[in-house]
Amino acid sequence: MLESETPEERVVEILSKLPAKSLTRFKCLRKSWCTLINSPSFVAKHLNNSVDNKLSSSTCILVNHSQPHIFPDKNWKQEVFWSMINISIDSDEHSLHYDVVDLNIPFPLEDHDFVQIHGYCNGIVCVVVGKNFLLCNPATREFMQLPDSCLLLPPAEGKFQLDTTFEALGFGYDCKCKEYKVVQIIENCEYSDDEQTFNHCTTLPHTAEVYTTAANSWKEIKIDISSTTYSWSCSVYLKGFCYWYATDDEEYVLSFDLCDETFHRIQFPSRGESGFTFFYIFLRNESLTSFCSRYDRSGDSQSCEIWVMDDYHGVKSSWTKLLTVGALQGIEKPLTFWKSDELLMLSSDGRATSYNSSTGNLKYVHIPPILNKVVDFQALIYVESIVPLK
Repeated sequence: MLESETPEERVVEILSKLPAKSLTRFKCLRKSWCTLINSPSFVAKHLNNSVDNKLSSSTCILVNHSQPHIFPDKNWKQEVFWSMINISIDSDEHSLHYDVVDLNIPFPLEDHDFVQIHGYCNGIVCVVVGKNFLLCNPATREFMQLPDSCLLLPPAEGKFQLDTTFEALGFGYDCKCKEYKVVQIIENCEYSDDEQTFNHCTTLPHTAEVYTTAANSWKEIKIDISSTTYSWSCSVYLKGFCYWYATDDEEYVLSFDLCDETFHRIQFPSRGESGFTFFYIFLRNESLTSFCSRYDRSGDSQSCEIWVMDDYHGVKSSWTKLLTVGALQGIEKPLTFWKSDELLMLSSDGRATSYNSSTGNLKYVHIPPILNKVVDFQALIYVESIVPLK
């Protein structure tokens, strides 16, 4: 604390280091505190402190997981759980110290709706709930439903009618315009028969649109990618760009510049001759990271490699192999790095597993209240914020 600081500045400094839950309570205590905490300058200061908190004793991971609840009459509904895992940095290769908090977020769900995370930036999560697109701040429990797409049409009912399908969604911050944006990619086709069978389907060029929080509306933008492109990954936001794992005739990274609203293609390192296939991207220490694997039929296991992108221009990039994970059994995919040598992974039975790359040890992470088979599981390193959605 500096001697030249005024009492008001000291209050700001103290409050800016408190968790969002505490700030929400403090807003009710004093009108002046409410005004301060809601001010853009304080919101930005609190976010910077959260991102730069090097003294934190734990890594926070946001988990989206769900399971079907089946009733005696065979009807069912989807149960969705959002949890916060705080893993202690004191955990080592022998023991894992963590606690799990159920967030109890009241998503507006119909019985069979899924909740899918499609983007994350500055404490705000972009999710698809059923057929609706929402922005959600888990720390403040604030929701905002986005307006209807200007390109997605009702299902085609006859032949030679345009059929549009949601393909991919990205979310991030445009630092030039100082606003948040959501980008959507849409797959288009038409059928030459009334039954709409696959053999009579003609693929058409993709279309895309951008939503801006300032305008609270969508606008169509140009996209020039192969009509056979398919992207099924959650987007990754990094330094003004959204990234997706994508594939057409080969696997690659599709990037989107949120400032100039253009798409670009980034090649993965060549691993095909070794039998490795890329199929997942995520963040590690502010670096875009990719996962590739090779299945060994004889040992019913897979060998994995983790690659890190060396520069972040969103257009041309080089890659460096970070580590090799050998002969793992019962592992479906990686989720995220939570420590320099600890990788959170999803096992084939739907459980979260922490893998120590130095020792090769696997440790299961128990995340209640899942009792039956998990049908969906997503995880990301989360930094809470009080960034408003409107």
